[in-house]
Amino acid sequence: MIVFTNLLIIALIVGYAGWQLTKTFKRAKKGKCAACAYDCVLKKAAASRSDSAKI
Repeated sequence: MIVFTNLLIIALIVGYAGWQLTKTFKRAKKGKCAACAYDCVLKKAAASRSDSAKI
């Protein structure tokens, strides 16, 4: 029974990791980075560069 429980936990972890990778690759194909929901330094730099180009 312990072996089955361990295999189930391993399968859940590997499945979740595969789902996260699939989700990340789908976003990358759309041209979005994995952290587009966050206000990171690169996003701020790109926004300020595009704002200064408009002036």
